[in-house]
Amino acid sequence: MKKILLALVIFLPALSAQFVGEVPGDDNGAGHSRFWTYYNPHPSSFIGSREWWEGTTLSGDWWGIRNYFDDSGFEVSASYTNNIAGNPVGGKSAGFTYTDNVSFGVQFNFEELAGWKGLTLTLSGLNRAGSSLSQNAIGNQFTVQQVYGGQTAMFYALFFEQRLLDEKISLKAGRFSTGDDFASSPIYWLYMNNGIDGNPQALPVNTQFSAYPWAVWAARLRVEPTPETHVMLGAYQVSTRVFDRDYHGMDWSIRANDGVLLISQVGWTPEFFKRAVEKSAASDGKSALSTRARSEGKSFKAISPETEMRGLPGHYWVGVYYSPWQFAQFGTTETASHSYGFYWHADQMVWQEAPGSDEGLTLWSAFVLSPQQNIAKLPFQANAGIVYKGLLPGRTQDETLFGLAYGKFSRNYARTVEAAGNGYPQYEMALEWGYRINFTKFAYIQPDLQWVINPGGTGRIPNALVLGAQMSVTF
Repeated sequence: MKKILLALVIFLPALSAQFVGEVPGDDNGAGHSRFWTYYNPHPSSFIGSREWWEGTTLSGDWWGIRNYFDDSGFEVSASYTNNIAGNPVGGKSAGFTYTDNVSFGVQFNFEELAGWKGLTLTLSGLNRAGSSLSQNAIGNQFTVQQVYGGQTAMFYALFFEQRLLDEKISLKAGRFSTGDDFASSPIYWLYMNNGIDGNPQALPVNTQFSAYPWAVWAARLRVEPTPETHVMLGAYQVSTRVFDRDYHGMDWSIRANDGVLLISQVGWTPEFFKRAVEKSAASDGKSALSTRARSEGKSFKAISPETEMRGLPGHYWVGVYYSPWQFAQFGTTETASHSYGFYWHADQMVWQEAPGSDEGLTLWSAFVLSPQQNIAKLPFQANAGIVYKGLLPGRTQDETLFGLAYGKFSRNYARTVEAAGNGYPQYEMALEWGYRINFTKFAYIQPDLQWVINPGGTGRIPNALVLGAQMSVTF
C-alpha cells in the first residue's frame, strides 16, 4: 500500500504537468480552461485550495485532465439539485416530500476538434426521483417544487448549434425544448415554485410548449441585429407523446398525427444611465468596448483601456406562439385547432450598490395571455417579483427574492370541474420568499417559504403554508 501511495504522489503531479502545456492554436498559451490559466506552471486546484474555492465545479479540474478535455473541445458537466418541502398548515392534509434532479451532459466544440468555427454538439440526460407535495398534500396548480416532473431517467438534449458573424447569428437544430430559449430568464431559475421557475406555467399547460425535461425535434434561429436587440424564430414538434415519461426521452419518431408549434420572440437588453467604471467593478462580462460596439462606429475616446461604460441592465421581450395542431377541448370529445397566445417579460435593475456592480435591486414581471377558453386551462397568468443581490453585509453573492404567481382558470375548464361536483375554480395565487446562500460558484442552499392562496381555485381547499429549501451542487 505504501508503494502504491508513493507512486500516486509521484505520478499525479506529473500527469497534471502533462496537461498544462501550450494549447495548439493559442498563441499566448492561455487556453480557455475553466479552472486555471496556462501562465501558471504549477496549477493548484486541489480540494480546499483557493483555485478550487473560486472555481465552478465541486470536483475541480481532475488534476488537469478536465482542462485538457476542455481545451481539446470536449466539455463534461453534471449537477444535482433537490427540493424539500412540507405544509404544516393548510392544503388537503399536512405532508412532507423530497424530490431531486441529477443532470449530466457533454459538449463537443468542433472548432477545437476539427477547425470548424462556431459549431458545437450538445448531449445531455437526467434522472428525477421523489414525490410532489402539491400532488400528495396540497392540491394546487402552481406546484411548489420546481424539479418535480418526469420522475425517471431520461435522455434529454441532442442538438447542433452553429454561431456565425461574431455570434450575431445562431442556428440550433436537434432535440431540445421550447422553454430552453423562449420565455425564460435566469431570474426565473431562482425560484422554487414551478409557476415561476423555468417558464411561466401557463405556457406548457395551455399548449404544446415543451419545457425541461421534455425534449422534441426542433429548430431555432436567433439573430442579434444590434448588441441590445435580438429576434428569435422557432419550430417545435407537437405530439401526444411529448410528456410521457415511459419513453424515457427515447421516442424520436415523427408520426403522421404529429404537429408543429411556431414561436417568435423579440427582445431588448438596454443599460440605462451608463457611466465609465473600472473593469474590475463589472462582474457579468458585458462590455461597451466590445468588437461589435466598435464596428458600429461608436467612439470611446474619453474612456481609458482600464474602464468601460456600465449602467443599470434590463431585459425586455415579447413573444407569440401558434400551432395548427388538433387540441382537446374542455367538456367535449371534439378537438379544436389553431392554438395561439402571447407572452411578455420585463426585468430592470433599479439600484446598484456601486456604479457597474451587479449587486443591487432588480424588479421583474411576466405575463401570458392565451385567449381560447375552450383549450387553455390558464388563459391569463401574471408573475412579478423582486431580487436583491448582496443585501446582507459581507454576503455579496447571496440573493434575496420575493415572487408572485397568479393564474386565472378558464370558464370552460371551470365548468367541467363543477359538473364533476368539485366546485368552480376561478383563480390561484402563490407567494414565495427565499434567500439563496451561494457558498461558492458551484454550491448553494436556499431556505424557502411559500404561501399558496386558493389552492386549486375552488375555495374548498384551505390556503397552505409551505416551508422548504432547495440545494444544488455542480460537479
